[in-house]
Amino acid sequence: MELKLDQLINVLLSKSEQLEVDLKKKSAIEELSIKQLQCIELIDELENPTLSELSERLKITKPSTTVMIDRLADKGYVTKVKSDVDKRSAHVHLTSKGKEAGHLHENVHHAIAKHMTRNLTDSEKEILIVLLNKATKEFD
Repeated sequence: MELKLDQLINVLLSKSEQLEVDLKKKSAIEELSIKQLQCIELIDELENPTLSELSERLKITKPSTTVMIDRLADKGYVTKVKSDVDKRSAHVHLTSKGKEAGHLHENVHHAIAKHMTRNLTDSEKEILIVLLNKATKEFD
């Protein structure tokens, strides 16, 4: 039976979410929520951002960001360092444990992509990449 686009997207999202949960359980990042993992990846991408920068990119309030960073710090994934320029602000740095968690989460995403495209030919994968790039332009 052929599925409609909205049904396909629902299946993809549900399956990828379940795969992520299953793969997380088998790794050292099980204790972290998806939002915390997104935050860790963003800290790595932005190279030691401020809380305000994180809040803006995560699309959550600064107090929520502060709570998340404090919890990640308590677990040993990040540290807050006062800015040399403006002592009122702090930059968030990943610890070695945080960097490892980011790499593990990246590996989870690679495993999901591999699993979801295992029945596609190389040319079909290339077409999928082009189409997904077009579809995700709206998210920028």
